[in-house]
Amino acid sequence: MNRIAFLLGSLIIQAIVYGQSDTVTLYDCYRQAEKTYPLARQTGMLEKSNELKIKNLNKNYLPQLNLNGSATLQSDVTELKLNLPAQFSSIQFPQISKDMYKVTVDVNQSIYDGNVTGYQKKLETFNLQTDRKSIQVELYKLKDRINQAYFSIFMLQQNEALLNSTKNQIESKLKEIQSAVANGAMLSSNADALQAELMKVDQQLIETRTDHTTAFQVLSELTSSTIPDNSKLVLPRVQISSTIFEDKRPELQLYDIQLSKTGVMKEMVNTRWNPKFYAFGQAGYGRPGLNMLSNDFTPWWIVGAKLTWNIWNWNLSRNEKRIYEIQGDIIGTQKETFEKNLRIEAGRGLAEIEKLEQLLQKDEEIIALRIRITRTASSQLDNGVITSSDYITRLNEETLAKLALELHRIQLMKAKIAYLFTLGKL
Repeated sequence: MNRIAFLLGSLIIQAIVYGQSDTVTLYDCYRQAEKTYPLARQTGMLEKSNELKIKNLNKNYLPQLNLNGSATLQSDVTELKLNLPAQFSSIQFPQISKDMYKVTVDVNQSIYDGNVTGYQKKLETFNLQTDRKSIQVELYKLKDRINQAYFSIFMLQQNEALLNSTKNQIESKLKEIQSAVANGAMLSSNADALQAELMKVDQQLIETRTDHTTAFQVLSELTSSTIPDNSKLVLPRVQISSTIFEDKRPELQLYDIQLSKTGVMKEMVNTRWNPKFYAFGQAGYGRPGLNMLSNDFTPWWIVGAKLTWNIWNWNLSRNEKRIYEIQGDIIGTQKETFEKNLRIEAGRGLAEIEKLEQLLQKDEEIIALRIRITRTASSQLDNGVITSSDYITRLNEETLAKLALELHRIQLMKAKIAYLFTLGKL
């Protein structure tokens, strides 16, 4: 009963200190990791990148200016050779130079681009949503790693508390036996056996404390914060209100976004083959100008409009659409597979919860019996009926029963948290 009171007292104290600076809750770890984990910083970077991409796409609606220049030398040029009557012999035809120079400013204005830019902007929006959700998926998986570290620490803390309680009982019993040995009422081998058991408990405490410190270091890394290894962890209290499968995992939301994205890409295929209409202008200076027969440097300009339309693409668009349809089907099967696996995992989780609840009921009954057995063994040891080894055996059995209770209690909360994690409700 003393050890049960000790363990219950430990849990009560943890509940009282909840909210203090040295107290850590599972949900505190979630929030801290979501804020400080390096991957979380990518969200802002992705949004900034998307904003710049949209700005660049919007510039497709603005006039495009290009400055061009060229200088050429060619082997031959256009030449006029006419046999004129003698009275026109004084007429000289211009000689075109074989070296030519040209500097132009070209202006192109898209009037209708087949809605290519509009769909490119839609696609960038879906890319951003996909990247955001991918980050959420990874951060959600991080919660599972936090769960493992957190409950590992909690079980180690409970194990240490139970070992300390056992150590106190052995030390107390050792004093009684040593007194009896000193008075010649008991053999010294009984005290030696208790002393050896005490050293064994010390070894277990060393292992537990080392593992405890290591687990805290892991949790600190996952949350990108410093969590002292003397912090008190609070066992979360979770109630499963419904056993109806209701999945809210971010992975499924990611699949939905990817399916919508393939739909946009399929629609976008048409835009590449739509008619496109442009206005253009060109202003230039060089030799020759628009008058090819003039050998002088002259300025010129041209304005006009242009229509381009690929009226036959050998069914390329149909094939591309079919490719995106197949990609959508692949994503759909991936989503279906993921859902099926989640249903299996959720069913396994519910079975685990039910099993642990039943084990806890039996643990209480077993502990009550073990306490009575240990009390009897203690009295028998005092009266010399049994040896200290027999008493240690009974004590260890009681300790293991209590440890099983605490482990099952923690495992039950862990199973409930795991079930909620499977459903995407954390």
